[in-house]
Amino acid sequence: MRGHFGHKSYVDRKTGKLRKASTWSVWYELPRRPGEPRRQKVQSGFETRKDAVAWFTKKAEELRQGIAPADDRQTLEQYLTQWLTSIEGTVSSSARHAYRNHVEAHIIPAIGKVRLTELRAAQIEVALSTWQTKAAGRRKKKVQLSSRTVGHVFATLRTALKRAVRQRSIAWNPCDGVDPPRVERKEMRALDTVAAAALIRACERGTIGAAIVTSLGTGLRRGELLALRWSDVDLKAGLLTVQRAIERSDRQSRFKDPKTKRSRRTISLPRFVVERLRRHRLEQAQWFWANSLGRTNGETLVFERAGEPWVPNTFGTAFAHTLTDAGVPHVRLHDLRHTFASMALDAGVDLKTVSNALGHSTISTTADIYAHVTDSLMRDAADRIDRAIALAVPRAGSRSRSS
Repeated sequence: MRGHFGHKSYVDRKTGKLRKASTWSVWYELPRRPGEPRRQKVQSGFETRKDAVAWFTKKAEELRQGIAPADDRQTLEQYLTQWLTSIEGTVSSSARHAYRNHVEAHIIPAIGKVRLTELRAAQIEVALSTWQTKAAGRRKKKVQLSSRTVGHVFATLRTALKRAVRQRSIAWNPCDGVDPPRVERKEMRALDTVAAAALIRACERGTIGAAIVTSLGTGLRRGELLALRWSDVDLKAGLLTVQRAIERSDRQSRFKDPKTKRSRRTISLPRFVVERLRRHRLEQAQWFWANSLGRTNGETLVFERAGEPWVPNTFGTAFAHTLTDAGVPHVRLHDLRHTFASMALDAGVDLKTVSNALGHSTISTTADIYAHVTDSLMRDAADRIDRAIALAVPRAGSRSRSS
């Protein structure tokens, strides 16, 4: 790549004389294919010739490797707008909605005007500080961003810039030079066996009751639970297969593939879940007959609301009302998943089996989330070994004396 260095010239408005700027500039040519016209660019603002030469050397190497884009004036805002368009069809609509909200509400207002090739870790650190300390929001009521939200925004930016690195638009991801925001893990809450039994008794009737009992006995995610069809359930064998999930975005419900490959799984049903689902199937068939719907085929959703799929958030609200009516301690719907896992581990089910039932991508994910439960199990195992050795010591002593 050819180039030269020098001072820009300008006409002094006061004297009318031609003067040179105090900073150095680099004039250089972009690579071109045979037959393409000459394309020259200029980069200004260097304090010394040495700085200009260093920048030119780095730029020439980037262009040689195909890293730097032809249009190095592209801003982060322009790049992220293109990125949001490119991921359509590759991620779920709910994920795309979250990405768009992070980009438009937080990233672009903070650093969107920075050129993509000039984005540095220090600028991202300033943006992180802004998100962590200032209230944000599009409406009149501004709210303080939680550490979890800040972490999600940072993760979105890092994901978007990974694609820029793969496309060789930038040499490296500046997010790699930033310490990720510390996100406090939300405290996991789980019902004890007494509260779980009280909840089961309170769910003797109704669609919401059957769904809650199933969630408690299987550990299904909310989207998986509400996407179940009768063809996925074998009550005779006591098995349930997760084939899909439901999500809500743009005021529309959509079915999608499970969260991960391991989320597509088959779960053995406890007896109390099988019995509750049998009653629910009968109740549902009677409701269909009374309302002249005539739907009893296997493609019917197991849990519906007036013949339509549940809106996930509406189901969550109904769940909260059920807890209040039952006098059960308030927990999130997702905490039923934690309750299932905690009860299974306390009952002696091994960690791998619990991980498979939950559909976690790795067993380490399960071990990390339920560390407090597994710690107590390890303590119990150590106590059992200790008692076994204590019982064996006298026998070992008697053998040695007899020999």
